[in-house]
Amino acid sequence: MLIDELGRMELACTAFRHAVDALFVAEVDVVATVHTHRDPFTDALKRRADIEVIQLTAANRDVLPGELAARLQQPRTHGRPPPHG
Repeated sequence: MLIDELGRMELACTAFRHAVDALFVAEVDVVATVHTHRDPFTDALKRRADIEVIQLTAANRDVLPGELAARLQQPRTHGRPPPHG
């Protein structure tokens, strides 16, 4: 599952937050872009043990899509993100 953005406007919608909560407890892989601003909802997601936060930078923006696609093709590691290479 790809979530294009968890930003201020999206997080203002209660139904959207509930849908995101449901995705993060489902047995699906999720790749999401998240704003850098402090927010209780996204801060809680980032603190989860099964979440890996990867900062998008000018240095990694060209290779990151391919790396993430390759990682999503690997078997799930039940509760832990696969190691980042």
